Amino acid sequence: MNWELFSPIGYASVVLWLCMPLLWLLHWLRGRRGWLVHIALLLGVMAFILAKANSELYVNRIQVDRTEQIQEQLTRQELAQQAATEAREGEVAPIRFAEDDQGEFLDLAGMDEADRKYLQSLTEDTTPDWKKEKQQRSADLSDDSLESQIGQDNQQEGIASTAEFEDEAPKAISMSDRDKLAADRLDLANLRIIPILLLIGLVILVYDYLRRANMYDRAYFPLPLPSRWLDSVTPPQPVAFKPQSPRRTLLEELRVIGRRGESFVLVTDDERTAAQATTNVCRLPLDLWPVEVLDVAEFNGKMDDDFVFETLWYGRNCFVVNSAERGEQMLKRFLELLVDRRNTRAHVRRRVRIVWDVANPLSEETLRYFAILGRATGFSLMINRKKTLQEA
Repeated sequence: MNWELFSPIGYASVVLWLCMPLLWLLHWLRGRRGWLVHIALLLGVMAFILAKANSELYVNRIQVDRTEQIQEQLTRQELAQQAATEAREGEVAPIRFAEDDQGEFLDLAGMDEADRKYLQSLTEDTTPDWKKEKQQRSADLSDDSLESQIGQDNQQEGIASTAEFEDEAPKAISMSDRDKLAADRLDLANLRIIPILLLIGLVILVYDYLRRANMYDRAYFPLPLPSRWLDSVTPPQPVAFKPQSPRRTLLEELRVIGRRGESFVLVTDDERTAAQATTNVCRLPLDLWPVEVLDVAEFNGKMDDDFVFETLWYGRNCFVVNSAERGEQMLKRFLELLVDRRNTRAHVRRRVRIVWDVANPLSEETLRYFAILGRATGFSLMINRKKTLQEA
């Protein structure tokens, strides 16, 4: 194999895209949140850039080396002429003049018309007429006459500058016809395989992101996507409990819920937590697309539960309830409204989360009932304190 078919840049591109399937396999075997899929996609982009550079700067400069073919043709002509000479040696007159050179002893007069034409075809100049005219013009330019020397300095400077420009141009790479064909085919295959791998890598990345979005311990980089997209890959649990060693604090969890485009109502008995949660949450990074978080207690009972439910349903605002009694009353009303929505097969566009951060326990019957309604309508209940279930 000729290793000069590709440049080092070309072989580097091949190594990079060969690493992509290995990273995908390692990613699936590990089964944890990692950046192997992202690294594989990045390697694919780098491989495509290197492959294009190899194609433009190296493979396109390869030219077929005709030296061997020309030498073979000259050898065949020489052998043919020698064979014709040897065939006529016995038929020519045995007379040789002193001024004859070697090979001039053949008597052309004794040959017939066909033999003379064949012998002349082996010795005559086969240079095309256009090339003879070009050589004649070059000879005229090197004339030593006075007329040709007029303006000679300017002409020589122009020729010198052109020669310097040609020296700076990249030199062609000579290869045999077979190697040239192999280089072109491998280059075309390299440029076609990489985009296919990039497309596969992008599909794997999107699927892996959607698959992990509803997994508490594996989700990353929340985005405001429709809940049906996420739920179709990994259905969420309508009732979930935060672990004793959570990944994020409660306030950070609320920000993540906002970044996912979801709405929430926080029910807490901690006044400090309620005060800190009453801030804007943003749907996009860099504090873009803010959504206001309202404290129900600030409206002095003028904000009823139906208004809170409808606002959460359409994702206009988020709410904070700093009373356990009001939270239980609101949850009871929400269950009644969810029954109506389930009967009409209504479903929220983005999930609504009820974050339960109070010590008051919820009965197992309430949790089961909410799980049935929440799975049908897109509501979720996240219990921050695990002891509530134990006390229930």
